[in-house]
Amino acid sequence: MFSSSLREFVSRHRRKFIVGGIIVSTIVFIRYTARRLREWQEKEIKDMLDKSKRRQYFDCNERTCSQMIMSLIATLRDSIIKVVDTEAVVNKLRSGCPDKIACWNELKVLAITRSAVVVYSHAMLATLIRIQFNIMGGHVYKDIQNSNGTATENVIQTNYMSISRHFIYEEIKKLTSLIKSKVAEITASISLKDELTLKDIEEIYWALTSSISADSSKDPVKNLAEYMLLPNYEEEKTPVLLKLFSETLDLLESEEVQNLTQSNIRSGFSLLVDHISAFFVVSPIIENGKSIENGISVPGTSNRTSINTKYDSSAFININKVSMPMAKIIPIINGQVPDKATSKDFQSDLLQRLITNDELKTLGANIYEAFSF
Repeated sequence: MFSSSLREFVSRHRRKFIVGGIIVSTIVFIRYTARRLREWQEKEIKDMLDKSKRRQYFDCNERTCSQMIMSLIATLRDSIIKVVDTEAVVNKLRSGCPDKIACWNELKVLAITRSAVVVYSHAMLATLIRIQFNIMGGHVYKDIQNSNGTATENVIQTNYMSISRHFIYEEIKKLTSLIKSKVAEITASISLKDELTLKDIEEIYWALTSSISADSSKDPVKNLAEYMLLPNYEEEKTPVLLKLFSETLDLLESEEVQNLTQSNIRSGFSLLVDHISAFFVVSPIIENGKSIENGISVPGTSNRTSINTKYDSSAFININKVSMPMAKIIPIINGQVPDKATSKDFQSDLLQRLITNDELKTLGANIYEAFSF
C-alpha cells in the first residue's frame, strides 16, 4: 500500500524531481567549480608571488656575486703579479744585465706565462664564485621559505665562501708552474730576432691551450675541483658544510661546467690577442736610424733605444701582414697585465666580459633554481 502510494507520488511529480535534480546538481557543480577556481587562482597568485620573491632574491644575489667576483679577482691579480714577477727582470735589463739575451728569453717566458695565467685563473675563479653564490643563494632562500635558518647559518656561509682563498693564494702557484713549463717548451725555438705576425702570436696561445688540454692529469679545466676545493674538505665535520662542498664538487666535475670554463678561456685568449693587435696597427717612427721603444733596449735590432713610443698612424696598415721581431713583442705582451691596473687594460676588459657572460649567468640561474625548491 505504502509502496504503491510512493510510486504514484513519484510518477505524478516525476517532472518536478527531474527539474529539481538538475537545479540542485547545477548549484552543486557551480559551487564546486567556483571553489576549485578560487583555489586555482589562490595557487596561481601564491606561485606568482613566490616566483617574484625568488626572482628578487636571485637578482640581489647576482649583484652581490658580481661584486664578489670583482673583489676576489683584484686579489687574484695581486697574487699573480707576485708569483709571476716580470718587473724584476725588466729592472735587470734597464740597469744593465750581464747576459741580456738570457734575460730577454726569461722575460719572454714570464710575460706570456703571466698573460695566460690571468686568462685561465680569471675564468676558473669566476666560474667557482658563480657556482658557490647560487648554491648558497638557493639554500638560503629555501630556508627563509621554510622559516628555518639553521641549515645555512652565517658562520657556515663564511667558511664555504672562503674556499676561494685556497685557489688565490696556493693553487695559483701550481697553475703558474704548469703554464710556465708549457710556455717554455712552446717558445724555446723562437729567437728574439724572429719576425712574428699577429697570427703567429695567436698560434702560440692556441698551442699552449692544446698542450695543457692534452695533459689530462694536470689540465686545470678537467681538474677544476682539484684546484678549487680544499684538499682535505672530506674531513669536514659540519654536515651542512660537507654537503655544500659535495654539491660544489659535483658541479665542478660536470661536463657542462668544464666546457663552459674552456669556452671562456678561449674567449679570453681571443680578447688578449685583440688587445695585442692594437700595437700592430701603427708603425714605429725611426729617428736617426733608431727605433723608439718604451722602457728597455731591444737586443739584436741595431742600437734601438728606449725612450717613449711614438707612432705614425697616417697610413693604413694591414695588421695581418705586419710582423715584428719577438724582442719587440715581449714588452707588448708584458704590458697587457701591468703591475698597476688601469680601467682599459686587458685584465679589466676580461673581468667585465666574465661578469656579463650570458652563459655563466644562465648556469647560475639554473643552479639557483635547482637549489631554491
